[in-house]
Amino acid sequence: MVLFRALGWLLLAMTVAAAVQNGLTWWSEGVFRFLALGDVWAHVHYASLAATQTWLAAHGWAWSFQPFLRVPAVPAFLILALFSLWIGQPAGEGRRGGLGEASFVGGSRRPRRRRGRGLN
Repeated sequence: MVLFRALGWLLLAMTVAAAVQNGLTWWSEGVFRFLALGDVWAHVHYASLAATQTWLAAHGWAWSFQPFLRVPAVPAFLILALFSLWIGQPAGEGRRGGLGEASFVGGSRRPRRRRGRGLN
């Protein structure tokens, strides 16, 4: 569950970064364009994108891959982030309304009561 939550927060940060990139492009060029998934992949590692495209073209699957690369990054990352965060939440929080599982910091037990110092 922690892995899904971490992935969700990472995707949410990527959503914010893509939205900022869209805003800065709009500010500097005066034209609003969505950053596509193919553009993000090209910025991260262009060699793997080119290798994947040539491999798919050689095997006849390039037609199915091109629409995926044209999907806007902000909604795609946001949907994946929310889905990962929903899957990664503990069983009791949100879905059924019970008590959650133990967390890293607080745990699930109630804190012990302190005893009086005998000043009564």
